[in-house]
This record gives sequence, structure tokens and C-alpha cells, in this order.
Amino acid sequence: MATVVIALTGEPGAGKSTAAQWFRARGAALLDADGIVRGLWDGGELPQKARARWGGSVFGADGKIDRKAVSARVFADEEEYRWLCRATHPVVLSRMEAALPEEGVVVAEIPMLFEAGRPDWVDKVLFMAADPRLRAERNRFRGLDETELARRERFFVDRERRMALSDWVLCNDGSMENLEAQLEKIWREIQALRSRREAQTDC
Repeated sequence: MATVVIALTGEPGAGKSTAAQWFRARGAALLDADGIVRGLWDGGELPQKARARWGGSVFGADGKIDRKAVSARVFADEEEYRWLCRATHPVVLSRMEAALPEEGVVVAEIPMLFEAGRPDWVDKVLFMAADPRLRAERNRFRGLDETELARRERFFVDRERRMALSDWVLCNDGSMENLEAQLEKIWREIQALRSRREAQTDC
């Protein structure tokens, strides 16, 4: 048995979720960092930590966390951003590791991979990039224009460094057909890696 873990990361609006579903359709298991973070906000200690740090300003009238208020606070102040990263990243990566299956291909969608620190259970990294105008268009339904994306991304590890630290860099500026063609090539390389690993295990 052999497991190959691919960390899927990249720029907001570059198509990570679309790529993740493409891999899933081909049999890969998916792990979603953002989904784990949403779960942390819905219960557990994170809301209590947020209240202790920020008071009631990030909670709605229903007593639940206001994620927009949290985003407005952390992306305006690097110290608050770093605090939230320390409160979430270790827990997210630990839960992902605990969920890894014993065999197969796993695609772990981790938008903040390099900011959190690449874990040793990740075999390969796929970084997705796209033109800022396209990314803003894709994020318009979330209220994120080019200015807001740039404001948030100033806290990220430098784009060129993230690309240099990745095994694959996929530019998603074209059609769906173009995206799928690039993913197909990467999928073949993943399968080849898994075959080599299974051969080593058999030996």
C-alpha cells in the first residue's frame, strides 16, 4: 500500500477548488483546510479565543462569529493576522495528518501552505496562479476586488518564492479545456510517482 499526498495551494481565485474537484472525479481523496477552519469557528476553542482577544466586535447579534469582521480585522493588522495563523495552522495541519488514508492519492487543499509551513507528510506541491484581474472577477461574488486581494496577499509569502518552492506551477488564465489538459499531465505524473512508491513498498 502507498499513499501520495499532493498539497494544492496558490492564489485566491486561481481555481484551486475547481482543480480539487477534478482530482476527486479521478479517485483522489480530498482534504480541505478551509473546511476545517470553518469547523473551528463553529465550535471548540477558537470563538472563545477570538472573544478574549477582540471582545464582541467580531460576533453577530446571534452570538456567532462574524467571519467578515474577523477578515477585516486580521487583514488590516499584521500582528492580528499572525495571531490568527498561530491559532489555526497547527490545528488544521494536525487534523489533516490524522485524516490521511493508508493508500491512494490524497489532494490536500491548503491555501496558506507556505505560511503555515510545509508538513513532512506532503509529497508534492501544486501551486495555482492566475492574472490578478481574472482572480478578482472570479472572487467578485465574495466581494473581493483587485484592491482587496492585494491587501490580503501582502501578508503572504512572496509569490515568486511560493512558485519556486512548488513542484508544479499551473497558470489558470485560459479555458476550462486548457486547465484540464494541464491537470491531466500532472495526474499522469502523480500516478507514476504512486507506482514507483508501490514498487518500493513491495520490495
